[in-house]
Amino acid sequence: MELNSRQVEQWGIFEATLDGPSDGNPTRDVELSARFECGDHILEPEGFYDGDGVYRVRLMPDRQGEWRFTTRSNVAELDGRTG
Repeated sequence: MELNSRQVEQWGIFEATLDGPSDGNPTRDVELSARFECGDHILEPEGFYDGDGVYRVRLMPDRQGEWRFTTRSNVAELDGRTG
């Protein structure tokens, strides 16, 4: 599933918001990160649980160009999301 794309200026903040599980202890039990790529440049920030079943991954692009990302998670509904 692809998340909506939008423009973010260099050094601005891009935030991917994903819905996921809220049961158990999401801050301890759920692993989330994303692989962002712009050409051959790769950044892999960690995501976090923000409450009420909402997870976020943020990136501050350090160069201009088209960025793409794929999420990685030990929870199926958060894994493999792209944008």
